[in-house]
Amino acid sequence: MMLKKYSVLGFSAVLGLGFCTVGFAQQERAATATAPKPAVVSPATDSNTAPALAPAKPATTTTQAKPSPVSATAPASTTGTTSKPAPADSAAAPASTSNTAVQASAPATANANATIDSKTLTDDTQAPAPALLVTSPDSVRLPATLKVDALTKEAVLFPRYTQLKPAVAFWTQVFGDYSENQSVIHSMEYPQKVFQVLDFRSDAARMSLADLNKLRDKQVKEAKEHYDSVLKQVHELRRTPDQMSSEQRRIFDLYADIPDDNRFLAAVGTLRSQRGLKERTQQALEISNKYLPSMEATFREHDMPISLTRLPLVESSFNIEAYSKAGAAGLWQFIPSSARIYMRLNNIVDDRRDPWTSTDAAARHLKDDYRVLGDWPLAITAYNHGRGGIARALTAVNGTTIVDLIQNFSGSRFGFAGKNYYAEFLAAIDVERKYAKSQDQSRQRDVMRFDVVETKHYVPYETLRRLCGANDEMFRLLNPAYRPEVIEGKMYVPPGHLIRVPAGSAKTFEVAYSKLSSGEKFDSQRSIYELVKVRKGDNLAKIAKRYGVSASQIASINGIGKKHHVRPGQILKVPPHMESRPGPVTVAVGESKPQQTRAQKRAEEAKEAAEEKVSTKKTKGKSKAVAVAYQVHKVKSGQTLSGIAKRYNTSVSSLREANNLDSKSHITPGMKLKIPST
Repeated sequence: MMLKKYSVLGFSAVLGLGFCTVGFAQQERAATATAPKPAVVSPATDSNTAPALAPAKPATTTTQAKPSPVSATAPASTTGTTSKPAPADSAAAPASTSNTAVQASAPATANANATIDSKTLTDDTQAPAPALLVTSPDSVRLPATLKVDALTKEAVLFPRYTQLKPAVAFWTQVFGDYSENQSVIHSMEYPQKVFQVLDFRSDAARMSLADLNKLRDKQVKEAKEHYDSVLKQVHELRRTPDQMSSEQRRIFDLYADIPDDNRFLAAVGTLRSQRGLKERTQQALEISNKYLPSMEATFREHDMPISLTRLPLVESSFNIEAYSKAGAAGLWQFIPSSARIYMRLNNIVDDRRDPWTSTDAAARHLKDDYRVLGDWPLAITAYNHGRGGIARALTAVNGTTIVDLIQNFSGSRFGFAGKNYYAEFLAAIDVERKYAKSQDQSRQRDVMRFDVVETKHYVPYETLRRLCGANDEMFRLLNPAYRPEVIEGKMYVPPGHLIRVPAGSAKTFEVAYSKLSSGEKFDSQRSIYELVKVRKGDNLAKIAKRYGVSASQIASINGIGKKHHVRPGQILKVPPHMESRPGPVTVAVGESKPQQTRAQKRAEEAKEAAEEKVSTKKTKGKSKAVAVAYQVHKVKSGQTLSGIAKRYNTSVSSLREANNLDSKSHITPGMKLKIPST
């Protein structure tokens, strides 16, 4: 057989994973703060960063963590006694099982059964783990003897600490009630303390987006300045509340539960704006129906709670094209350094774009977080803030829970998003479950169905599309990870790649694949290189590390001798970085809030395309290099050669000549064109 075939239900099994029986369902009402009702006015901007939580001393209870088996390659675990804040509504619930230790570095916490050294742990990298990690099902799964209902199971794994309930209630309103055209002016430290809700819904109906943003910025700034002034006034009158105006008294009552005498002065300059996410969340919930069944199956196969599949509501709003300014991408918002450990990120594919592959990577990432930190609230927060950062923060405050960090840790990087990430997750669960209950249960989910086949040769992308009978849009939707160079035919799809084809078409694909001629399937990849200019201080080893290849590869391609000497200004051909799918290892992820769509990213790339790139060519008979300057334009959907030529004041023939295009050649979105100098 030239080809392997898999059904969609067996796709995760292809990755060599097991099945588990853990499932969780809970609908817990988020508690609302007993604060005065905020002012609602028409006409505020915002930052979508999550605010910090209100500090409060937790009640404590002592539980004994039961050690679980350790993987064959992991260090022996130790058992500790844990003192934790009492979760709300779960006083009778037993503690979650302890975890399996892994070969990683982090501070030793009482509830994590691993001996950890924080000095060797960084935010973006971790000590390498074994290539194959043997896991115990009981390391994550609840004990079989635990005779409790689904509600209690959820409380055990994802405790609703009393101290977090106001924040969960606030984020539930942000996701489910406040419109994107409403901006909530609230306290950074106590997000549930809302000063005012600025309403721009009527303005949005009659104004352009640019004008609306200007108005919102102006009104938000004015509101913050106004309430800073009111806070100062309230501070002066705090001992004589009878002399306060109605607005001053409202703010005074808003902080009635805070005993600090300087609470009003401390709040000056700390107000922030949060735009509502109701519309975005509603759209995300509708889109999620396509992916959640498969995502839940993947997490079950990893012995993971399926509630974790709701994290994309917080991370990307289920937008597979989401970008962040930190370079995070896709449904699960992986940054490049994390992606390279858990999936493929090279010149052929970017698996972050693939909702199915990235879900498997996210499950392994979260499992690693849990193994090290031993607590789901901490593991979830680590997905956002970084495992290393959470581990060091626990050591700094001698803490064991997320409440300890929120109350006691004041690191500059553990800010609004980190402190509220777990509360956002709980709120997202609540909003999603409310949505699920409101849907017609008899109506089948709009699930994407497909078959999966495997290539055995280097094959053009277009050939694979043609064999399965899918149109271009459907094939890209099923296989979204491939780079433009592959889609355009500059690189082939390598052997061993799992290709999704429309449901029911696998057999047809297999038959057609077996009949491919030698001109459509190949034994090697096409040669494609990146031209790299040697910088001052560079050597071959540094360049090789930078591009993820070996120094010997670069030396061989460029005819460099054994001493590997290079000089500044020299142009080297660097081969593409080819990666296989890695096994589970540890990694830390930084802040990963989606702030850009692909369209916005393309706008940035268009701006960057105006920057000049230089390639160096040697003139005949001379050793002196001559610089040839040109610009690079990335083709957008709907553009033509004549339109691009007009934009850059050049001719179509010059464009064709500079890019080796003949009269029959076509340009496609994503293609990069050299723009000749005029």
